[in-house]
Amino acid sequence: MEMKKYLRTVLILGIMLVCQPAPVLGKEYSEGYRIVINIPRHSLTLFLGENKIKTYPVAVGKPGTATPVGSFSIYNRAVYPVWHPRSKDPVLPGPDNPLGVRWLGFYRGYGIHGNNDPASIGKSVSAGCVRMYNYDVEELYSMADIGVPVKVEYQDLIDIVDEGVLMVYCDVYERQKGFRNSITRELEKTGILDKIPEKKLECLFHALSKKPVVFSDKWVLMVNGEYLTADTIYDRTMIFVNADDLNSFFGICIEWDDRNNTGKLMGRPVSAYKTGDNIYASIADVAGIIGGKLSAVPDIEELNYSINFVKLDGKFLTSGVIDFTTRPGIDASLIGADGEGYVYIDNLDKEGFRYNIFSRKGYIDVFSPGYQG
Repeated sequence: MEMKKYLRTVLILGIMLVCQPAPVLGKEYSEGYRIVINIPRHSLTLFLGENKIKTYPVAVGKPGTATPVGSFSIYNRAVYPVWHPRSKDPVLPGPDNPLGVRWLGFYRGYGIHGNNDPASIGKSVSAGCVRMYNYDVEELYSMADIGVPVKVEYQDLIDIVDEGVLMVYCDVYERQKGFRNSITRELEKTGILDKIPEKKLECLFHALSKKPVVFSDKWVLMVNGEYLTADTIYDRTMIFVNADDLNSFFGICIEWDDRNNTGKLMGRPVSAYKTGDNIYASIADVAGIIGGKLSAVPDIEELNYSINFVKLDGKFLTSGVIDFTTRPGIDASLIGADGEGYVYIDNLDKEGFRYNIFSRKGYIDVFSPGYQG
């Protein structure tokens, strides 16, 4: 009897979750939270007024089941939602439930929710909903209440990320007429169209059919799929990257060693060039010291650096992070936390630490008790 009551409650909640009517849209909150989802960029950005709070990676609808574009608002919410697939039994919260740990409905059964497949984040694979990492949607849920505006966009596929460098996102729903011509015009404006060899240019356009690409006349460094820099030097055997860019992002300190006429990092030598006041360090040597994995795509001159890491009080701590996309943890001894083995990041507040997970960029900021930087 109790089980029947439970299933009846589950069914009612599921109907409320999926079958709500379209919301009546209110005015934009100039001083409150608002959400902007960009489909080609696979991103969800939370704003407070005009201030950007955080950008999260998301999965969106595949071409046959596109995520709806328009202005909406959060009209229902659920903790540990029940999934009601068509013509199937309800799926209760747990590892088999693709809605994950939170639900934020924004339009006629479409919602922002967690996941049970972290590898899908950053792709166009859903039935139209917007998936997030579970820890990200928990964070968003704590700020996005009923009525918070949600704007879903299909725009800004071309972005000037540096001088003479264009980041171009894949036209996943093939809605951009004359897209190649638009890119070519932007390349002409930046003055680099004639600097990119024709063979490389064709390879870049071909790669764009499957993933975002960076148009540059130099090798570019991507970290966890995100653009970091095109300020590089290629000497046919090694790729050297502007040390200031690496130092700023990773919280490391690559210096010039006058005695040995090379670079150094954490007391170890790093192959490097020095041109004026700038140091260019071998990214292979840097990866050999701080960890991570490098892979190159020579035909488009793209170097991909896969690394999940933690910074403590702004300085590089470790790349020994476990379960980054589900429940990140690090060696407890690195931060003097109680106990042995690994400590989960979401338990650090019990130790007096603060933390912020930047899942889109692949790292975690941790701050010691009392740290004011």
